[in-house]
Amino acid sequence: MKDAARLLGFSVLLLSAPIGSVVGTGPADAGITRKVYVSATDLKGDFVTDLTAGEIAVKEGGKACPVASLQPATAPVDVAILVDDLGAGGFQAAVAQFLQKSLGHGQFAISLLNLQAMKIVDFTEDVDALRNALSRLGQRGRLQPDGDQLPSAIADSARALRQRKAERPIILVFTIAGSQPHSVDPGSVNDAIRMSGAGLNVVHLPRADLGQIMGDGAKQSGGRTEEGSTTASLAAAATKIADMLQHQYVLAYTLPAGVKMSDRIAVTTSRKGLELTAPSRIADK
Repeated sequence: MKDAARLLGFSVLLLSAPIGSVVGTGPADAGITRKVYVSATDLKGDFVTDLTAGEIAVKEGGKACPVASLQPATAPVDVAILVDDLGAGGFQAAVAQFLQKSLGHGQFAISLLNLQAMKIVDFTEDVDALRNALSRLGQRGRLQPDGDQLPSAIADSARALRQRKAERPIILVFTIAGSQPHSVDPGSVNDAIRMSGAGLNVVHLPRADLGQIMGDGAKQSGGRTEEGSTTASLAAAATKIADMLQHQYVLAYTLPAGVKMSDRIAVTTSRKGLELTAPSRIADK
């Protein structure tokens, strides 16, 4: 609580400023058990905490898969935070608010995009290291956007999370303008996200070009995109994503014996009035 309070004090100060992995296998004829992370909101946008396995249906590659279990997700998250602020420093409070809400639930790495992505703190839960990283997210002078820089940083983060074997990998992007890559293939970036199992989440300003990577990629990976136009609304958007991560379920389902793994998944609910946030593309090996 003391650590959280120290970050909260920092974020309150800034807010006053202007601006599908395989779980395991059973007997040879039992199929393969896979897991994904999902969340649900009601018509008011509030996160639902009483969803049951009987209200969930799963298809992988068009084949119905029995739901094995649905439990609140308790595994710690590994969050790769990418800050693409064009030197304006406008996301400092939003990142602080996300960390304040998320401390104690995992480890966080922060990368700041200047002329190239520069990691200013590696995965850690140490509040002093995170606080020091936050202090470096202030205004640095206007930078020219590079359409390839952010997509490359997202792909690099996905590969790092995969190499780290993170149980609940998350990529969280803060971007002013988004990106339209020139030489980076969006499909290859989305493939890297899919193979890492990471959920891609984006906090952005209005009219940011999310495109195939941050728009489609977030939907396909079971992440969220949240918009803000002021310091306070951007912080609220970051808090929404932190809330989502803390209200996720881990969904385990069984791929029937003899059915080949697919990268296509559909998760639905029979309960009326709910919106599921779930991946539609997953690793197929």
